[in-house]
Amino acid sequence: MPKNKKNKQKPSTTEETMVATPDIAVAVTDQAAEKTAKKLAKAAAKATAKAAKPATGAPDFKHVCKKKLSSGKGQTAKEVGESLVALFNAGKSEEAESTWYHRKIESIEADGTVFEGWKGVQEKGKWWKENFTVLSMRAQGPYVCSTGFAVVYTGRVRTADGTESDTHECGVYTVKNGRIVREQFMNL
Repeated sequence: MPKNKKNKQKPSTTEETMVATPDIAVAVTDQAAEKTAKKLAKAAAKATAKAAKPATGAPDFKHVCKKKLSSGKGQTAKEVGESLVALFNAGKSEEAESTWYHRKIESIEADGTVFEGWKGVQEKGKWWKENFTVLSMRAQGPYVCSTGFAVVYTGRVRTADGTESDTHECGVYTVKNGRIVREQFMNL
């Protein structure tokens, strides 16, 4: 009797096993059972983790840095900002500076002039007092983010020649380890 290779079946040396999850049932061989079970378990764990995440309304972004930014140790940006605004509005801007400014602060004016360090800030303050008389000044804010805050300043000043003008500017402050390490002013 001639042998027909197409009809010839090899005897099975492995048994078929049912692998099941609540939604999927798959028949697999013993060798593939473990691999398939791991894949299904991983998919189930991922689905469970996704369902356990609180709904923030934001999509699940793929290109987001895992590490969140912060102002580091010490006072938070909110605490520093609230104190700076309160001291400024109480007429204690020098106390706010001496309390919160880092000795290596960088102070940048709207025109791009950069004052370096605590001595640079003091030099700028001395010049300001010699050339302007503050008639009124108010700080609003702070408007806080994870690494700092912004404050809106409005007021009226008189120059040395007697000219009065309104001033509107925004100060953006960077906080690191409880101290202001950078301030940048922008005209409004």
